[in-house]
Amino acid sequence: MIKALIIGCGNIGALYDLETEALATYAKAFYRAGDIAFSVYDPKPAVARRMAQRYGVPCLSRWDEVPPGSLDLVVISAPTSTHAAYLEALWKAPPRLIICEKPVDTDLARLDRLEERYRASGARVLVNFHRRFQPRIADLRDRVQARAAQEPCIQVVVKYQRGFHNNASHAMDLLAFLFGKRFEPTDFRIGQAVFDEFPADPTLSAHCRWGGTSVQFTGLAGARFSHFEIELYFPTQAVFLRKGSDEVEFLSTPARQGAFHPALRSDEVWSGVLQNHMAAVVAQARRMLADPSMPDNFLEGTKISRNIVQITRELHP
Repeated sequence: MIKALIIGCGNIGALYDLETEALATYAKAFYRAGDIAFSVYDPKPAVARRMAQRYGVPCLSRWDEVPPGSLDLVVISAPTSTHAAYLEALWKAPPRLIICEKPVDTDLARLDRLEERYRASGARVLVNFHRRFQPRIADLRDRVQARAAQEPCIQVVVKYQRGFHNNASHAMDLLAFLFGKRFEPTDFRIGQAVFDEFPADPTLSAHCRWGGTSVQFTGLAGARFSHFEIELYFPTQAVFLRKGSDEVEFLSTPARQGAFHPALRSDEVWSGVLQNHMAAVVAQARRMLADPSMPDNFLEGTKISRNIVQITRELHP
């Protein structure tokens, strides 16, 4: 039996799938797993009690009421501003694995301190960029890298809403995963920055270079709908990730005839790529618990946050 604790019973902790059949939160994923004995904590006791009653699990009055070092797994699904404090406290006597929601932090000095203390702690921290843990996304990575070995990716277009750090960071991590190289942008040029959702996280439209690839971020400032799409363009092929990456379309061009370049045609479409996506996150945690040598992605996560903070720090109103 895996012993676990969920710190934070908000949207990702427990609320997103409360009234649906989807599996999109830690609480429901742990409950359905069947072999995870978990407790819940939230600084709002009424919220924690509601989730405890829903799943028939203990509700803690303090997050460290059960010594973290006695646990296999601790999830930090609390607000970003609290991540650093929880992580540093957990690292004093760490559980076998920590899952931390992204972003890890939004302050360069705290990121420096977290990286230093993480290295000294011996802990493992899985940053939940959930797409990289989905089985079909792993299949997509193999397809993308096979295509990239044949011809270079010349253009990436990312469309998103609700904050560059909050949402575009998912695209940065996913691109790094798909192509097998860190997303480290250069020549970053901002076309528009709108503080439409978060006081310290603008929704940007911008352009940058990533090695030999041109990357365009289109931030849908003011959008009141969820939107996340990535388009990968190669000289004769393309891959479109739509509906938040739940749908993936592969396209190619027929042989050129005469002077005109042919249009792209659809060859294959995958659907349901992210169905019950939190189950795959739990499966990744289970693999890491079974294999202590399996690396985490904490420093990759802090690097993405560092790049974003450096890009946006001069934009605050």
